[in-house]
Amino acid sequence: MTEDDKDKAQRRMSVDASKSTQRPDDGIVEPAAQPDASMSPALQAHIGRQVRAMFDSVAEEPVPEHLLRLLKDLDDSGEK
Repeated sequence: MTEDDKDKAQRRMSVDASKSTQRPDDGIVEPAAQPDASMSPALQAHIGRQVRAMFDSVAEEPVPEHLLRLLKDLDDSGEK
């Protein structure tokens, strides 16, 4: 990746405060309704596919036994 490519990627990923809205009730900053014009729908779809592919294997992993025990213990304590 060239320095120019890195610079372009950094600009795409930076947050533009003028494109955000802040809700006064909880201080959460949300993206503006309009998507950034610099990212084409094809690029957005490509990124989405890559992210899903990366996390699909994680979603298929079994839940560790210690977490299952913790969930059972929490469930049991709520019944009393």
